[in-house]
Amino acid sequence: MNKYKLYTDCVNFPLDRPCKYQKDKNAICSICKNYISINKKSNITKILIIKLGAMGDVLRTTFVLQGLKEKYNNAKIDWLVDKKNVDVLIGNKYIDNVISNDDKVFNFLNSNKYNVVINLDLSPESLSFATLSFADKRIGYWLDNSRIIQSSNNYAKEWLLTSAYDTLKKANTETYQFWMSKILELSKDDYEIVVPISKQAKQKAKNFITSKKIKDSKIVGINPGAGKRWKMKKWNIEKYIELIKVLTAKGYNVFLLGGKDDEEEIAQILAKKIKNVYNTGTDNTVQEFFAMISLCDLVICGDTMAMHAALGLKKNVVAIFGPTSSNEIEMYSRGSKILSLECNCCYRQTCSKKITCMDKVLVENVLDTIESYIY
Repeated sequence: MNKYKLYTDCVNFPLDRPCKYQKDKNAICSICKNYISINKKSNITKILIIKLGAMGDVLRTTFVLQGLKEKYNNAKIDWLVDKKNVDVLIGNKYIDNVISNDDKVFNFLNSNKYNVVINLDLSPESLSFATLSFADKRIGYWLDNSRIIQSSNNYAKEWLLTSAYDTLKKANTETYQFWMSKILELSKDDYEIVVPISKQAKQKAKNFITSKKIKDSKIVGINPGAGKRWKMKKWNIEKYIELIKVLTAKGYNVFLLGGKDDEEEIAQILAKKIKNVYNTGTDNTVQEFFAMISLCDLVICGDTMAMHAALGLKKNVVAIFGPTSSNEIEMYSRGSKILSLECNCCYRQTCSKKITCMDKVLVENVLDTIESYIY
């Protein structure tokens, strides 16, 4: 019976059934040449980042990657992300493996052990993945046996409290980058957001410019929507139209940026048939969307993924804030924030007021702010 010693730590053992070598070659663990322990020592620092969504949050969190590469010797970084957000990370030079959160994710986690597992998310799913992962060290958040969230340091504890209490959220004066870099113990908090753009996406953007015969005029990108979930982040569409009329009258080209969820707002603008306004398309892939943003000299938007992408692409950005925290946004000294001072940072997805905080942001406020970037 001794010959049937079982090495359950082997990366090839699926836990609930014989491995493929046992099936195909009648292999026995004690003499199998394919035994590889999940605990095998290596000079590589294996890191798993768990950040599933939302898409904009995934994108802005990429700023940590360069810092992690600098902090950990010979780091190999895997990133677990929701399937719909994979394209935000594909092609990122700092990531070795993008893992989709699909029906194979548990097999993956059971077959890999990491030196460091980083979970900066507080969703039940992310906390569960962090808890289930095999790790020498966990950073950020995970659950203990009593369903109590564990925090890796005092900064993580403070951010947890800030996430749980609206009063603390409103009182926060530090950026998301500040908090995440402190949780990760990085040397600085101003690493850049990494925005990958494929060759195919770059070519599509180049073809778009050529087809519109745009040469020397400056391009202002406008992302008028905010997705289905955060309708209160949207600025009034009539004000966008008024702004666009002023910009085009001054000779600027306006590129409308958005996806399927922004089609209604873009259609309303196009219906006005304003000269030099171009629809970049609402059916672009994520990286094609990034490529269209890369064409712009200035991007005007709300607190959206377009904002994070434009900042990562080193574009000037004017961002309009209402229900979400402007203090959390790092502008990298290349953008400005326009705030509605009333009812700011409530984080509500609906509003009972007839005139919302976003409605109170005037066209004149935006024009005054963008003057230094395009005039």
